[in-house]
Amino acid sequence: MALGGTATIVEVEGRRMMRLARELPPEQFGELLDVYHRLLLRILDEHGGSHAEVEGDTASAAFAGAKEAALAAIAVRRAVSEHDWPHGLQPEVSIGLDSGEADNGRCAELCDAAEGGQIFLSPVTAGLLEDEDLGGLSLRDLGEVRMRRSGRSVRAYELLGGG
Repeated sequence: MALGGTATIVEVEGRRMMRLARELPPEQFGELLDVYHRLLLRILDEHGGSHAEVEGDTASAAFAGAKEAALAAIAVRRAVSEHDWPHGLQPEVSIGLDSGEADNGRCAELCDAAEGGQIFLSPVTAGLLEDEDLGGLSLRDLGEVRMRRSGRSVRAYELLGGG
């Protein structure tokens, strides 16, 4: 996602979705993916996301502020876990948030390091949230966490709470 100006990007990645593509009949996987896409785009839009896009098992949107992005990430996680999915399936997502001038790939790295249900933030985004009233949400400094695909490490904070 190419953006001008400062924004907080939320990137959502489906966990084990591509494995389901191999395990399910094509029509079942197509239905699951369609529902997944519509759900993610709706939640991101309802929480003020702009430039929302979806490709494969990944969705992203830009937010004017880090707090709005954090609340959207919580809403996405909740919506995915509470949704009545077709065929009794229960997808999970990992979510990454990063703030800055443009998307630099850090959200994808954070998603790759997070497990299903986890929301990881960059140090920049965590810093922007430091003085915000997050209600029942809190941040935990995880230090360096290892990414699954590359084996490299990325500095991350975890957003906790919100069900």
